[in-house]
This record gives sequence, C-alpha cells and structure tokens, in this order.
Amino acid sequence: MPSAPDPDDRPRPLVLLHGLGQSPIAWQDFVSAYGAGRPMTAPWMKGLKPKDPIGFDLGAAASGVADELELQGVRQADFVGVSVGASVALRLAVERPELVGRLVLAGALVRPGKGALRMQRLAMRLVPESKLIDAGVSRPRMLAVLDALKGFDGTESLRTVTAPVLLVAGSKDKAGVVAAQELSQQLTGARVEVIDGAGPLVNSESARELADLTHAFLDEPVT
Repeated sequence: MPSAPDPDDRPRPLVLLHGLGQSPIAWQDFVSAYGAGRPMTAPWMKGLKPKDPIGFDLGAAASGVADELELQGVRQADFVGVSVGASVALRLAVERPELVGRLVLAGALVRPGKGALRMQRLAMRLVPESKLIDAGVSRPRMLAVLDALKGFDGTESLRTVTAPVLLVAGSKDKAGVVAAQELSQQLTGARVEVIDGAGPLVNSESARELADLTHAFLDEPVT
C-alpha cells in the first residue's frame, strides 16, 4: 500500500497581492494562465477592503495577510505582489521571514518619490468612476494609500530579506524598470525580468507572461 505524500513535499501555496486601483479579481487571468498544481489565494489587504475604514498602514496590511494565512494553517507561502501588494509582500519578508518562501514583485513601492506619487494621484483622479466600481475599489481609498506612503522609506530593512526574489517590470513602464534595477542592488541575489510591451500592472496587462515567469522562478531548484 503506497505511503501518504509527505506534506513538506507539496508545493507551497501561492499568495497573490493586487496593486493600487485593483481588487483580487485582477488575478483571474493570471490564475487561469498559471494552471493547477498549486493552491492559490488572492486576499483583500487591510485598508483596501470595500468595508474597511478609509486609511492605510503597510504594517497593518502585512499583519492582516499573515493572520489570514495562519488561520488557514499555512506555515510558509510564495508571494506574487504588484504595486502596493509588492510592498506588503516585502514587509512580510522583513517582519515574518519564516512565512515567506519566494517573492515575485512588480512595482514595489519601497521609497516612492514625491513626483511619482503626484503622478499616481493624478492618474488615479483620471480613472472613470465606473471603472473603479467595476474593479470593486474606491477613489478615496486609493488616494489614502498614496497619502500613507508619503515619506515612506523601506530601503534600510531590505538587507534583512533572505527570500529569493524575482523583480518584474513592463517595458512601457520606464520608471518601473529603473526602480526594479535599483531594488535588485539592495536585495541579495535578486534578478530582474522585463516583460516586453507591458505597463506597470503586469498581472492584468500581461497575465500569461507573468505566469510563465512565476512558474519558472518558483520551480527553480534550491541552491
């Protein structure tokens, strides 16, 4: 009679953390492209849920994700994060390293410049209300995230991150490519992949390409 599989041999769950102006449904195409074989979850982050009070705290968002995983009995997971979701995943890698296996990050807001935040605020104000409603998000809530990131500088803590990291950027997001290259210098062993023709929200704009990169990265043998 065959023995039961060792739980430690099973693939780690994959946690998908959405970007600014998105909701968890933004991962639908990624999940379809990635395929079966690994449990996946795409939680709302604290401060971004439709019924949460308006306001955002990066540490609280990270703690909320950790608490949710612990309730599910998850001891360690891999993370794919975009924009503010990437920042939350990095915060978890710093504060809860035992919970983080590998990281795939796009557009992490680690030390956003004032100019970049102003541009994002302007872009957020130009998004039609109907599009935000369809995505399940609200303009005031998204603007509150940008306000919360003013003056934020998470670069000092990056040296403590030990998880393997893949940084992804879209070729049309020139600032994102530069930021990814700079971030790779601060994360030991991190590397950068650029998706041709994609903008900043690669999970919705280039779901297939991001899924392929994620698959390859997570399947790499441990060295």
